Amino acid sequence: MRQAVPEDLPTLRALAQASLVHDSDAEAIVELLWSSAADGCRIVLEHTDTDNGADGARVIGFALGSLRAAHDALPATGHIELVIVDPEHRERGHGRELLADLERRLIAAGATRLRIRGNPPHFAWPGIDIRYTPAVCMAAAAGYERLLDCNSMLVDPAAADLATEKDEQRLTGAGIEVRRGRPEDEQALRAWCDEEFGGTWGQEAAMALRKSPPTLHVAVRDGAFLGFAGHGMQRADMFGPMGTAEAARGHGIGAVLLRRCLADQRDAGIEVAEIGWVGPARFYSKTVGARLGRVFWAFEKSVAFEKSVAFEKSVAFEKSVAP
Repeated sequence: MRQAVPEDLPTLRALAQASLVHDSDAEAIVELLWSSAADGCRIVLEHTDTDNGADGARVIGFALGSLRAAHDALPATGHIELVIVDPEHRERGHGRELLADLERRLIAAGATRLRIRGNPPHFAWPGIDIRYTPAVCMAAAAGYERLLDCNSMLVDPAAADLATEKDEQRLTGAGIEVRRGRPEDEQALRAWCDEEFGGTWGQEAAMALRKSPPTLHVAVRDGAFLGFAGHGMQRADMFGPMGTAEAARGHGIGAVLLRRCLADQRDAGIEVAEIGWVGPARFYSKTVGARLGRVFWAFEKSVAFEKSVAFEKSVAFEKSVAP
């Protein structure tokens, strides 16, 4: 086991591509989670195959973790972002070994609880896609408790009705302009998102505005923001977040913003867009024909539990070697 270095990235991308069979953008996922990983929380597992005359060690697995600092009375949280083992080397305890080492590193970095859940603004999933069943089983075996369920919805942008011209004309008549976000919007939009919604939506909106062209659309009236929606902040095929100011709801702003974003994704050649960490399923189903798709389970474990397990193992070892 050792810390990963940038030169390992080609190998990590290849391992991810072989393992993340339910995600078509495995290489981009590695890049995303690598960039947001905490210092010391990028680790690889190496194996030397002396039987076949191999020269040197080969990376057969890796793990990435991130840290969310304590805030708003919430404790510092270590996030298990990704644990991958070469398919040829599974069922030998390597995944659990990587997970345990990553947990120790996150705790040493200050985490007082551990989660297998997306860590916005840089996240690939809200939890474990339950189709990756071995990962779910490993989490349970390592003492994690199921925290909550999250859903994504799927939509085919090419098949959906994404026309907005009539609705935009209606909004224009009400003094509301809908347009693509601009880089110069960043400071004001982020401040508005922070005040209106809280969380990390302001940071995610800023990420979209820095793309070329910006992957975000806004609704404004008299220079004031009323709503926003973005896509591709974390992954190219993902839509969201989206929000409309409470006082501006009921005008159909959200539907227009959603359709404009999906039209961007359609024009970029994305065949299936994923509405991540979805809330109002009925709205998305009614507006663009979205259907419930992926199911994720999020997990949590207290550091106290991890430390108690480590203590019990230590006691058992001392007893086993006692004269």
